[in-house]
Parts: sequence; C-alpha cells; structure tokens
Amino acid sequence: MKGSIGPNFKVQTYTGDSIITAPMQNKAVVLFFWLATLDDAPAVFKKSDLASFAAMNALCRKYNQSVNFIGFPFNDSSTVRRHLQAHPLNFPQVYDDKITSDKHIELTQNGTPCVIFVNTQGRVVKISSGNPTSASLIIETYSPIIQACIDNKPYSK
Repeated sequence: MKGSIGPNFKVQTYTGDSIITAPMQNKAVVLFFWLATLDDAPAVFKKSDLASFAAMNALCRKYNQSVNFIGFPFNDSSTVRRHLQAHPLNFPQVYDDKITSDKHIELTQNGTPCVIFVNTQGRVVKISSGNPTSASLIIETYSPIIQACIDNKPYSK
C-alpha cells in the first residue's frame, strides 16, 4: 500500500460532521485506527493505549496547520464515548457502525493502533502498526514520517 493512493471516502464523525479522508487544502492526512483498552485488560495494554493517545494529541497540536488527523475507533459506540470522555483525542473521530472490533483484524492485521500516513498528493507514505508504551518514542518515530508527508518526500525507515 506504500506509494499507492490513500483512502478517499466521506465519513461521519461522532459530532455529526462529515469529513473526507483524502488530503484537502494542501494538507497531509494521518488516519489513526484504534481500539479502546477495556477495564479488565492488563496494565501494560492500558499504559500503551494512554501513551498512543498522548502522542497523537501532541502530534496533532504540533502539525495541525499542515495535517488533518482523523481517528477510527473500532469499539462499539458506548465504549468509544466512555473511553473518549476519560481520554480525549483532540481530532475528529469517525462514527461508523460497520467499523467494529470484529473488523479491526481485517483492516489492521490485528495491530492496533494502526496509523496510515498520507502525503498532500494523496499517496501513502507509511503504515505503522502497534506502538511502544512511551509517548515520547511514538512522537520521535512519527514526527519524521509526518514531515515527509508534508514535504511530499519519501520516507524509507
């Protein structure tokens, strides 16, 4: 999928807005597919979940002028709403009852979170699956990928 045209479809958010997943207004796009860690999950999974949310919020703040961030939660609606109340993400989250935890394996090969980085020309620069438990390491890893998307340059790591 790297180098191919990225996803281009219209989706509805939890706030009822419609957004398009393709680059618009010369902005790159980061698609963040995630699955909320449930209460009975091991602590390491909860820590990883919180680290990825903190990192994505920090990246969104840093790059929001040049990148559209869009989240795709896989849990049921009530779980997503409850999770986002406790751990907000500062960018739109897609509401689609067809994107469920049953579909996450098919879409992400069971690696969540899964992040698709799309440059301003609509081409996939990188797909990243899973993440370390450190927000700073996620930011350090994703920042050069996002910059490559903004600059329309290849990313080879």
